[in-house]
Amino acid sequence: MASVERRGDSWRVVWRHEGRKQYTSWASEELAGQAADIIKGHRGRIIAARVYADMGIDVGDTDSPEKGKTLREWCEEWLPSKTRITPGTRERYEQQLRDRIYPAFGDKALTDITPVLVGRWLNELRQAMGPKTVTRYYSLLHTALGAAVRHGHIPINPCHGTDFVRDQVADDDDGTAGHRAVYLTPRQYELLRAQFATRWHDLLDAIIETGMRWSEVTAVAAMHLVPATATAGPRIRVWRAWKEANGKRYLGTTKGRARRVLPIGADLYAALTKLVDGQPPETLIFRDDKGQALSYDVLYDQVWKPALLRARRCAAHPPLGQGEHLEGARGRCRDYGGTTWTGKPCGARVANDTTRCAAHFGPPPGSVSDCGCPEVLHVAPSWHDLRHTFAAWLFSDPRMTPLAISRLLGHQQLATTSEIYGDLMPQAIDAAVDAVADARRSGRQA
Repeated sequence: MASVERRGDSWRVVWRHEGRKQYTSWASEELAGQAADIIKGHRGRIIAARVYADMGIDVGDTDSPEKGKTLREWCEEWLPSKTRITPGTRERYEQQLRDRIYPAFGDKALTDITPVLVGRWLNELRQAMGPKTVTRYYSLLHTALGAAVRHGHIPINPCHGTDFVRDQVADDDDGTAGHRAVYLTPRQYELLRAQFATRWHDLLDAIIETGMRWSEVTAVAAMHLVPATATAGPRIRVWRAWKEANGKRYLGTTKGRARRVLPIGADLYAALTKLVDGQPPETLIFRDDKGQALSYDVLYDQVWKPALLRARRCAAHPPLGQGEHLEGARGRCRDYGGTTWTGKPCGARVANDTTRCAAHFGPPPGSVSDCGCPEVLHVAPSWHDLRHTFAAWLFSDPRMTPLAISRLLGHQQLATTSEIYGDLMPQAIDAAVDAVADARRSGRQA
């Protein structure tokens, strides 16, 4: 009903109430045991705030000599002491503190920060930003205040008294804000792949066959390829990724420091080894014409978008164009209704015998066919959707378990995989009826 866990120098009591996880933090095991007894006495039907109240503890009550320490003073002491974060993460934390956390809590004493204040702040954030960003701000505040508890500055973490639910999707980086995941069918992937120059096929296949993030696949070097052995097929080691700090890129750890060794097919292994044949071990497998790391922004604009546009345009049903052929047409584009992208009349001269200038004649930039032809891609995926597609293909195979898929994706928690890809598991849920029926049937036949 309620479990007591040690968390560094503190103890935590965890239970569930009305389907929601509840937990409280305590400075000693004895206090945690008393809290657990209260929870058991209520048969788990109690929220964290009530447990603290029944224990006679208020966030503002403390005998700590550091009672007057403000959140800003604590964070300026605590953040520089963290040793297991990258320079880019440290820079992001500092920016988050300056942008939203210090304006709300920076000058408040740690003991004056209450669950009510935190809850109101979260609701204000929700009005200004998406759930993923709100989760990141909450996580930083939660971590900072949790460290304050462990160091004895406050008795409890006020974040625990809120009903905030962490957005697990935020743990899956490289996703595009506001972009709904696109899961490609094998046929759709082949349609898209065919529109890329041959030199990019191996990069596309590496992502679709391993589920690596962009920051990971572009950090893979020759030394990370593992040849097949008598007992196992070829592998690829994934333990580093591109990060950014102070406007510069550098190689750091993967998301959540999740190192993994991914199995790959013999064909992909042969293709990747060919790209670095005769090169030093540290040579990047995927690099630009100058041998440097690939730029996401450059490839997205110069390679991905044009290929996607070609895949979404049908030769038999091209997008409707602007203007029309008109023998003897002369003058300006505006004379026939042509406008610039700002909506102002276009003063460029029309192309001979057409009613638009060269820039405005034909399909508008980015327009796609609206036919239903099977040889046309009717969705608009991003680079990251190749990773989503990898996951979708695995979930469609009954031999794969959610735990195995979670590890292949490099997620720290199975809950992250479940929340991101929960819509891919309805068949598994529906199969529960058959599983129970089969069990009952076997019991009757015994």
